[in-house]
Amino acid sequence: MPGPRLTHIQAEQAVLLLVDLQDRLLNTLAPQTRHLLLRRVDALVALCQRLSVPILATAQYPEGLGPLPPERTAPCAAVFAKTSFSCLGQADLRHWLLAHDDRRQIWLAGVETHVCVVQTALDLETEGWRAVVVEDACASRDPGHRDSALTRLRQAGVLVAPAESIFYESLGDARHPAFRELAPQWR
Repeated sequence: MPGPRLTHIQAEQAVLLLVDLQDRLLNTLAPQTRHLLLRRVDALVALCQRLSVPILATAQYPEGLGPLPPERTAPCAAVFAKTSFSCLGQADLRHWLLAHDDRRQIWLAGVETHVCVVQTALDLETEGWRAVVVEDACASRDPGHRDSALTRLRQAGVLVAPAESIFYESLGDARHPAFRELAPQWR
């Protein structure tokens, strides 16, 4: 049953969902875009590991686009192959989320923003989860498509935030035991 609409980042209620970070898709991005995206994804993964936030991943049509690289699957509680553009079209992923009903805030990072990320975020919101799209950990081959998708998501009431906001809001205080350890990744 959906709970109250979460407007703040709450790591204790979160799941990080890495969307389709397959090499074949990542290699369609401009090199600098790919580098910044993966840097933010890696920092989010480190944050989630430190705060015990579950990490899930999807792979879009791995038979054709290839599998996720091992460094992307290693930190994951589960990895889901899919053909649907919305991650919620994958029944096993939906069942995982339902079985972990205390985790109602889903942080989304990956590609492509205007296809799989936007459809997943809108479906999550429709079905009672709170989607948080990590704007600097999402990308599209065409930067204009990414920007358009982020505007559309904001207009639909989806929470869009930079990764650094998620870091600081998750910790809440510079005295948090993880702050000194993780802060260098955010500079």
